[in-house]
Amino acid sequence: MTYITGFHGMEEAIRSGKLKGSSLFVSSPGPRIKRIMEDAQKKGIQIQRVAAAELDRLAPDNRGAALAIEGLASAPAIDLGEWCSSLRADKATVLLLDHIEDPHNYGAILRSADVFACDLVIVPERRAAGQTDAVARSSAGALSYVPVAEVSNLARALELLKGAGFWSYAADMGGQSLEAADLPKRMALVLGAEGNGVSRLLKERCDGILSIPQYGHVDSLNVSVAAGIFLYALKTRPV
Repeated sequence: MTYITGFHGMEEAIRSGKLKGSSLFVSSPGPRIKRIMEDAQKKGIQIQRVAAAELDRLAPDNRGAALAIEGLASAPAIDLGEWCSSLRADKATVLLLDHIEDPHNYGAILRSADVFACDLVIVPERRAAGQTDAVARSSAGALSYVPVAEVSNLARALELLKGAGFWSYAADMGGQSLEAADLPKRMALVLGAEGNGVSRLLKERCDGILSIPQYGHVDSLNVSVAAGIFLYALKTRPV
């Protein structure tokens, strides 16, 4: 059993209608929790009133309520080969996350991916943040909507995308400025974990390297912040 305790995460998980064996546990319903209870009732989710001590035992991070589900309310898993074969849109954006293991970064990236309508996020099956409560909270509910493909090999995933007409770029400080880049319609962007960046193997397989221009004193951005900037630029590129 998994417990979602963030308000955004609970709200979006309930609204998604993709819950499995869910119950809403409530100890002290304030105004926002009452709205969550109303949404849960509309979706036929069982509501259980419990003592605060009992809720603290079940979900220590709760703020008066916790949504208990058998599996996280996530978007359906994607088979990358089938996705590439069925893609019809001329303009599409795909993010590949190179072993980003911090759940808060992963959740924040999913949040930006939802806001800027990223078509697909690709993550490796191993050495990556999974679908956890921390990811659900950090994504503010975006976990329920963003399509994610888990693959055994990111390099192979890049080759599949190239076969579907995608141009691939690695995000790295030493690359071409994002401001000056002529971005393709079908674009795959590889983001690496903080500290390590994109692996050498993946960089060598990319068609180019992109960087975000910086004007201050620090020499890098948090990977989730960088993801939001890149996704905005990609969303607003000319059709």
